[in-house]
Amino acid sequence: MKRIILLLLLVICCFRITNAEDSSAEMDLQVKKQIESKFLNGDTPSRYYSNILIRLEGNPTKDDSLIFKQLVDTLNVLIDKWDVYLIPKGTSNLEVEINNPDTEKGINKILTHPDNGEEIVKRTVVLNLPSELDFIARKRTIYYYVLRSLVGFKFDQSKAISISGSIFTEADPARISFLPVDFEIIKVVYSFKYESRKGLGDSEKWRFYNKYVFINLLAIFLSAIFLIVISQKGNLKKHHYEFRLFFKQGFLAFITFLIYYGIKNVFSSIAFLQRINSSDLYLFMVMILVFLLVGLISIPIIYMIERSVLKEKDNFMLEIMVPLLTTMVVPVLVPFLGIFFIERMDLKDNPLRNDSMVLTTIISYSTLMGIARAFYIFMSVKSENIIRKKDLELAHMNELHKQAELQSLRAKINPHFLYNALNSIASLATTDARKTEQMALALSDFFKYAINREQKQLNTLSEELNATRTYLEIEKVRFGERLSFEIDCTEELLNIQIPQLLIQPLVENAIKHGLSQITESGLIRISVSSAENQLKIQVYDNGPAFPEGPLTGFGIQNTQERIALLYGAKATINWQNGAEKYIELNLPVLI
Repeated sequence: MKRIILLLLLVICCFRITNAEDSSAEMDLQVKKQIESKFLNGDTPSRYYSNILIRLEGNPTKDDSLIFKQLVDTLNVLIDKWDVYLIPKGTSNLEVEINNPDTEKGINKILTHPDNGEEIVKRTVVLNLPSELDFIARKRTIYYYVLRSLVGFKFDQSKAISISGSIFTEADPARISFLPVDFEIIKVVYSFKYESRKGLGDSEKWRFYNKYVFINLLAIFLSAIFLIVISQKGNLKKHHYEFRLFFKQGFLAFITFLIYYGIKNVFSSIAFLQRINSSDLYLFMVMILVFLLVGLISIPIIYMIERSVLKEKDNFMLEIMVPLLTTMVVPVLVPFLGIFFIERMDLKDNPLRNDSMVLTTIISYSTLMGIARAFYIFMSVKSENIIRKKDLELAHMNELHKQAELQSLRAKINPHFLYNALNSIASLATTDARKTEQMALALSDFFKYAINREQKQLNTLSEELNATRTYLEIEKVRFGERLSFEIDCTEELLNIQIPQLLIQPLVENAIKHGLSQITESGLIRISVSSAENQLKIQVYDNGPAFPEGPLTGFGIQNTQERIALLYGAKATINWQNGAEKYIELNLPVLI
């Protein structure tokens, strides 16, 4: 059942994560609306129809050059049909003048040259960036004007759809947020052919969507196969916060995600771009390494937090809320802390810095993994509680059943002995009134013990031996000098607990099938000893040997059934013929 729940969670998470990614159907629809409302003057948006050659003029700083290098790398990932180059000199079709003394101070603008219909032939971006601007502010300004220069805006913007923080919506670069939709707009504009005034036609949209769904289902299926295999091999089980098992399971969860992410991206590149270029491969490998690094760092941190909070605690809400929060928060904090230290070290060319796609994906996956993990723990705890409750109920029912059986067996002893004793009293009534009285009084004393008003199953060995002694006194009245008995038991054993009326049936069996068959004097000897937490009770008699074994009489069978119910295989009953004939009980010691 747990494996089925786990697979369902994987499917749900993958579909939900898919909706959060930059190539999702929802984003495709949002991008379509943006393109149609802002960039379509005719059948297709205005764009470059050749390689984009960017040349920097004026006085760019070292930071400016680094930002343009990052921008060119990003554009080469987004733009499939053409390549983007940053050239030091020569003819360019996108010229960027930075702090050119010949241009008007404080003015940032895009200069358009005569275009060829839907094709952008050449553009110039004029930027005046004050020296006090920090790296982030300079990057916002550069990205804002350069990305806007790559598309032609619609003449009528009255019906344009606005997105807060979007490069193509905001009038001030300081207000942009590097939204994934902005980069997706560039990708779509430069990747799809617009065949009608409807922009992305319905047939094109559905072909894209069907491919997209099929690829995601394939990725989900293969990830699920991996999850089933590791589950069948016993890799997913309760870890009780043992670090090796916890880390192994956490790492396998990240591997499952990487399998899904890798398959989806590789097949998407093949399906939509018909190739995997070096830029795609580089970005893919960077993302995989970043996710893997985040996982390797996050798992020990999550382990330490959860172990310190949950170890040795039994709180249902904590068991759910702590894993939910740690799984959602820790993998997000790790890259943010990495960015913080990178900035302190001035490593501005690190791929983690300012890559909103990496951070967005990590946030999406960690949130969904946290929810899935919390739900799985909730279902596991509820399932364990139900099983534990059923086990307790079954154990209680078994105990009641066992007590009923023991009570029934014990009840059978009393009538059996009473029948024999009354027959003896009846036979003495006409010959010896004194012995009849003695036997009746002794019988009364014996039944005070045997009736057991408190319904106890166990009594001390001392009480049991006294009851047996009373029984032998009763039989001695009947047999007279023909019967003698001995009881051998050390004082330290007298407080050991044994089942009530366990020895008496063995003694009764020895008298009935042993001493009653001989005319000479008979001896009953009871010996009690212990060794290695086992209590040994032996009942000897000098009557004739057991013909086929003593284990067929009612008293012996009753004893066998009682010790089997109480002790299971831990207790045994044996017998021996020969010079010393006896029946022997071996019981585990109960104090």
